[in-house]
Amino acid sequence: MENQNPVNKNTVFRIGDFEVGGLRTFVIAEIGNNHNGSLELAKQLVDASIEAGADCVKFQLRNRQALYRLAPEAEGSEDLGVEYIQDLLNKVELTVDEHRELRNYCAVKKVLYMCTPWDEPSVDVLAGMDVQALKLASADLFNPFLIRKAASLGKPLILSTGMSYEHEIESACALVSSLGVPFAILHCNSAYPAPEHDIHLGYIKRLQELCGVVGYSGHERGTAISIAAVALGAKVIERHITLDRGMEGPDHPASLEPSEFKSLVEGIRQVERALPWSGLGRQPSQGELLNRENLSKSVIAATPIRRDELLTMDNLRVASPGQGLAPYRLPELLGRKARRDMRAGDFFFESDLTDARVGQLQFSFPVLWGVPVRYHDFAQYRDAIDPDLYEFHLSYRDLSLKPADYLSEVPCRRLVVHAPELFENSELLDLASDDISYRRRSMENVRRVVEATEQIRQFFPQADSALIVANVGGFSMDEPFPLGHRQELYDRYIKSCEEIDFGSTELIPQNMAPFPWHFGGQRHQNIFMMPDELISKAKELGLRYCIDLSHLQMTCTHFQLDFQTALAGLLPHVAHLHVADAAGVNGEGVLMGTGDVRWPETWKKITTYPNVSFIPEVWQGHKDHGAGFWAALEFLSRFNDNP
Repeated sequence: MENQNPVNKNTVFRIGDFEVGGLRTFVIAEIGNNHNGSLELAKQLVDASIEAGADCVKFQLRNRQALYRLAPEAEGSEDLGVEYIQDLLNKVELTVDEHRELRNYCAVKKVLYMCTPWDEPSVDVLAGMDVQALKLASADLFNPFLIRKAASLGKPLILSTGMSYEHEIESACALVSSLGVPFAILHCNSAYPAPEHDIHLGYIKRLQELCGVVGYSGHERGTAISIAAVALGAKVIERHITLDRGMEGPDHPASLEPSEFKSLVEGIRQVERALPWSGLGRQPSQGELLNRENLSKSVIAATPIRRDELLTMDNLRVASPGQGLAPYRLPELLGRKARRDMRAGDFFFESDLTDARVGQLQFSFPVLWGVPVRYHDFAQYRDAIDPDLYEFHLSYRDLSLKPADYLSEVPCRRLVVHAPELFENSELLDLASDDISYRRRSMENVRRVVEATEQIRQFFPQADSALIVANVGGFSMDEPFPLGHRQELYDRYIKSCEEIDFGSTELIPQNMAPFPWHFGGQRHQNIFMMPDELISKAKELGLRYCIDLSHLQMTCTHFQLDFQTALAGLLPHVAHLHVADAAGVNGEGVLMGTGDVRWPETWKKITTYPNVSFIPEVWQGHKDHGAGFWAALEFLSRFNDNP
């Protein structure tokens, strides 16, 4: 075999509609001879492979006369292993016509058909079937004649390395590279089943030096090693599938039954989602940022501190939660003078390291605007801005407080109250829960929010409405509910609302992203998420929404929808907006202008609805006396004159 530079520059190629070597692992369900010679069983295995999520089903084709020698001695002179294999093949081979029928069956079922030719005449048969690629077995990696014959079709090749020596693998890679067809090389141990200690999965890294697209053909028990191969860089995974591992034949014991194959594919897809990295330095995820704020520590005032008082180790300390300057920033404060009067326990922020003073801030927009507030910081914001509205973000503990202890009358044109994200016993609001007792507790919690909103409204005598924003539920923990379950979730939500007296308030459900963060943990959202569904339910039920642009952008990114089209359809049904940017499917509330939202086009649409109100919903925008909110409002101000 040729001994030349074995490195293949082809790192991505196509097999049919599939991009092999890209972000998505190409999963082959190797049916091989597990059909036991039955065309009907072969079709059942095709169906099972599709149900399990395989991208491709693969069979094997032999021309027995071309493949095996005629023994020169009496019958029975072959080694016992060869005799056993030939006896088995007598029972399990499909005819060429049956392979053609399977090829057509796969086309109808819209799954890729692939086949391993064991000899040159079988390559000619497959050429007449217009296959999209060929897979060569490990036994032929060191057969340059069959490799050349297969490459002569000009189709991509996939080759396995089981039973091979290092120099044979190097020579095979060099040969296929010289033949000009794209190919992938699969690490493999050809024992059935393969002992774990003989698999040497790390050899994948060596193969990556020889070939641009590397994969793994597994014969081990279970799925863990195959999934680990993906984490190591395998772009193709091949595993045998059987309906029953107890059937006769050498491949069945090393095969996966349909439920196991499905678990394999699901595990591979999970790893694919976890692998991508931008190449930039370590950045906390959205869930981590939530937990960082709740669990980490900040620099705080250890004692009451007067403005211009010198900051020393005696009046500073480190304590939870992590809502202020991180502990390693404490030395930067030492020797400075306090910029403001502080109570014991107050956080230090970035602004405490500057000499800038924040006074009255002026903003003007063609739609109603405001900022999120808590009871305890209402007075601070009232002194800094003159908004059209405030959106009170309540915690469940706030529901036991008296608003009169914190609020004063303001001439705002609208009141918005955001229901707590979390209630007693770490319970999320869910008006659509399958659990009736959970649903009733959620209904009672909404009643408490209505009562608090009515009390707050007394301080907003000029408000045209009192809107309650809520994430109303319909989430699941480990996976989305079946699509057919969605209507039942909506029906439960409607029934729950019918049992609640909203008084002078209006509940406006907030749209959610596919993977919402609930206090540092991810869930799956099922309702009040898809734009078309939101529009349909608004018309059907007379609903108005709080549309979070960040959630909408993440939904559109995940489902490959057009954000601008979705927003245009939703705006007629919007009462209030959370204006925020998003990056990808979980970068919620990133710095405005750094995410995926196209702001000039977005703002132009929003400002055609003057009765819609908004707040900037910026991740941790409240910190440092609202610095994130002011930056967001200044950013949006740029589009007032040039929308």
